[in-house]
Parts: sequence; C-alpha cells; structure tokens
Amino acid sequence: MKKLFLIMLLFGLSFDVTQSQTIVAPSKLEAEPENLTYIKLRWDDNSNNEEGFIIERSLTKDTSSIWEPLASVNQNIRTFYDYWVTNQVTYYYRVYAFAGALRSEYSNIAFATAIIDTVNIPKAPSNLIVLNTTPTSITIGWNDNSSNEQGFIIARRRSDELLFRYIDTVSADILTYQEVGLTPDNLYFYKVCAFNAFGLSDFTNTVSALTVKNTGIFLQETYTADKYMLHYNYPNPFNPETNIKFSLPENTYITLKIFNSAGMEIENVFSGNFSRGTYSYIWNASKYSSGVYFYALETDNFREVKKMILLK
Repeated sequence: MKKLFLIMLLFGLSFDVTQSQTIVAPSKLEAEPENLTYIKLRWDDNSNNEEGFIIERSLTKDTSSIWEPLASVNQNIRTFYDYWVTNQVTYYYRVYAFAGALRSEYSNIAFATAIIDTVNIPKAPSNLIVLNTTPTSITIGWNDNSSNEQGFIIARRRSDELLFRYIDTVSADILTYQEVGLTPDNLYFYKVCAFNAFGLSDFTNTVSALTVKNTGIFLQETYTADKYMLHYNYPNPFNPETNIKFSLPENTYITLKIFNSAGMEIENVFSGNFSRGTYSYIWNASKYSSGVYFYALETDNFREVKKMILLK
C-alpha cells in the first residue's frame, strides 16, 4: 500500500479509497397495499455508484429469521410492486444496493398487510413439466385451472442466478412455452403464474431442465418433416468431411452412431431429445483410414442405416 501511495504521489494521482469501496444504503423504505392487487414499495436512493437494488421479504421483522430475495431492480429505480402476496398476510421488506460483489447495508424494515381481491384474480396453473430440451431450447407445459386469466407469466433463472426473472408472457389458454437461444449444457429453472387486471395468481411448482450438450448438429428446417428419414450423406465418397442429414416428424429421443466396415461402433455422435425438424451434422473422418463406414439413426420406432465411403 505504501508503494502505491508513493507512485501516486510521484505521478500526481489521487483517489478516494473509502468512496471506491463503499455503497451508501437506501433509506426511508415504505410499504403499502394498493388497488386490491399488490404492495407498493418506495425508498430513497442515497448512492451514486450502485448497479441496482435487491429487495428481500420475510414473514417476520426478526433480522435473524429467513429473508428471501424477492427481486432485483436496476440502478436509480426507487419503487417496486410486489404482486405475489396473499390476502391478509403481513409482509416485511428490506432493501440493499449493490455493485458487482460490493453491497450496502440494509435499509430500514417496512411492512404492510396485503389487501387483495381474491374473488377475481385467476387460479394458479399447476403441474408444470418439461416437455423437451435441445442444445439451445427448453419447452415447458402446464395445466390451466382458471377461466378468467388474460395470460401467463413465465419466470426463469439460471443456476448461477439468485433470483427468477420474468422473461415472457403468453396469451390466455396457451399451455406451452419454448425458450430459445439458450446455452448448451446449462441448467435452468422455471415457474409460471396466471394474470389478469385484478392481479396475479400463485406460482406453479418449479421445474429444472438441462440443455443438451452441443454436438455440432444443426437445425436446418422446422416443422417441415412429415416422416422419419435418414438422408444420403453428401459428398460421397468424401475426404475428410461429409454432411449427414436426418428428419424427425415429432419430438423424440434419438441416437446417431458411426460404424466401421466390420460393424463395430466407432462414434456415438449423439443421444438425446430433439424437436421436430430436419437436421444436419458434419462428420469429420480425418482420424480414420480410407474405407467403408456406416451411419445409423435410431428412435423408439425407427431405425435406418446408410453406407458412406471415405477416400483419401
């Protein structure tokens, strides 16, 4: 530290060590029920270096009790609406600011008793399940138990995230959702609730799903296949790469394998779930010698094998 101050003195540099390492806590937190729908939170933002705020909630004001992270909001935001409350239940709140790994002290604790229109809010959906996973997508489905919802809210968090994020909504009577653009071989968690003008229902159960490892298999066309098909590879003969295509008329579990001329399996290209569509895979045979090889596609009710020739 002495060397650092000496260097700064020589070069005319200065900084405020205390300011760079602290965040001023929010204050004057208030909570009150509004519109027979939610509890509104307000607080004063006293810092100028926060990245956002974390709101925590508890059923008691005892600081040694369980406080659950409720939500995260961006910097300079000073309000939050808690829709996930039960009528006549008292909730306690506290807030802190954060910037990276740094965090402020807590605000004061505020509390409010929820006053909710329990007659008109929709009933919660149920039986949330994972329908399908691919390297970059997850499909979930649920049961609709309400007749007056305007739609459903999908909440999701990654395994490295503390809080759920509200990622999308779907219209009334829609009972499935597919999230795309995900990272292969990553774990995600989902839950769903219904909403209308009077408020939000409780959440469903939470489900987890692991995206499939990236295999180099790419989706070319969606919803175009009307039957199972293993296409001829191209080019054939080839050296050292060839394109293997296959079509699936439905979501299914598949295996794609490579065999040598003696019928011995030399590569298990992929085993896992795929959605309906036509896919392609570039097989690189640079580590193999010239000769005849076979590639096989297998599902629960389909199996086909085709021959290809590696010519070096």
